[in-house]
Amino acid sequence: MSDRLEDFVRQHREQFDLREPDPSVWLKINPANTPVVQERRPMRWLRVAAAVAMIFAGSTAGIYFLAGGQGEKDRYSSEMYREIQETESYYRQMVSQRYDELKPFLVSDPAAEEMLHMDMAELDEVYSQLKEDLKDNASNPEVIEAMILNYRVKLEILEDLLNQLKEKENQDYEKDESVSL
Repeated sequence: MSDRLEDFVRQHREQFDLREPDPSVWLKINPANTPVVQERRPMRWLRVAAAVAMIFAGSTAGIYFLAGGQGEKDRYSSEMYREIQETESYYRQMVSQRYDELKPFLVSDPAAEEMLHMDMAELDEVYSQLKEDLKDNASNPEVIEAMILNYRVKLEILEDLLNQLKEKENQDYEKDESVSL
């Protein structure tokens, strides 16, 4: 019977060699004769290179975030910031001139002066909120346009009030002249 089994195994040897048993099976059979499979370790220099790359990437990212996320866009934002400052300076000067023209007329009308101060304070508050928005997103054209519009509204208020007070003064002057004749 063993001859038949041996003959069968020899004839079908290729079919038996297709699958290999799990290495733990061999340990159970004969632990002393088990071949030791050596693990392949990555090369030492590859580990060192990976560590250096990680340190470099981490420090670069840290510097980027500590700098406020400013990199290449720094130059663009500084130019934009300079233009915003110039525009802001121009409109401040214009508002100041209009207010100086308006001062003599406000002395005679304290109610108009109080309303003007309330409107200007409200517009200043809106402007400060826009400036905070600009810090978050300096290249946002809508915020910049809103800031310019805020100054234009201030100028319109001052000019309208100046015109109204001039008209009122002219009417008062005409009344005085008609009475004195």
